Amino acid sequence: MVPAPSFSVIMMQEWQIHNHRIVAVEQHHEVLFPWAELRRATGRAARALTLDHHTDVLEAFSHCGGARPGDFDRVDAASVSAAIARLRHDEHLDWALRSGILAESWVLAHENFTVPAHPAMHLLHDPEWPEEMVMLNDSSVYRPFADQVLESDFLRRILPETLLHASDEMPLILDIDLDYFATAQAIRPVEPSVFGALARRSMLITLSLESDWVRLLRLEEETISGEFLLQEMIRLLTAVLAEDY
Repeated sequence: MVPAPSFSVIMMQEWQIHNHRIVAVEQHHEVLFPWAELRRATGRAARALTLDHHTDVLEAFSHCGGARPGDFDRVDAASVSAAIARLRHDEHLDWALRSGILAESWVLAHENFTVPAHPAMHLLHDPEWPEEMVMLNDSSVYRPFADQVLESDFLRRILPETLLHASDEMPLILDIDLDYFATAQAIRPVEPSVFGALARRSMLITLSLESDWVRLLRLEEETISGEFLLQEMIRLLTAVLAEDY
């Protein structure tokens, strides 16, 4: 399927696949734009599950001296775009919670050293995951971990029941930063039933290419790019949303 570009203040690519809306942006904090649209459309705060290399749980506007009056206004697109212009990619979850777009944020990350800025942020991390220096110095050790990140056995082991069997009490956003994938195999899971169930339950799926981070974090032998991972993810979502896997 060829994406139909959507142009606003932010460059977005958008798909409708089996009645699911999928939106892709370049920088992770730009997902706030479709998240805010969902909040306005439903009138309900959502639960977001983010898959990411990084935790992205810093306080909103902490890099530029703190928030100003009106910084958490989600009423219209212009207000959200103004906030995005002042945020960094690791501050958007706090903004979404403080603005009332999200009620809960769950982040499954490969890193695990940042204290969340908001009490409704929940960090998930594989306790067996190798240290960052292992990835840099010995990719043969890191690769088996990196390859499994969408496999059902891995997700069942890490995700809590709250996410695996969530009720309809609030909309679910499945949010994927593509630097979550360090190998091509990682985005081609052998058994993706858990991922597919999460995707089918989601009211919105957001993808951030983060092309620079993909290039920096991919394993040494890999040639994956943000664009490659985007196309592979759309292919995977097309399959799992149709329950073809």
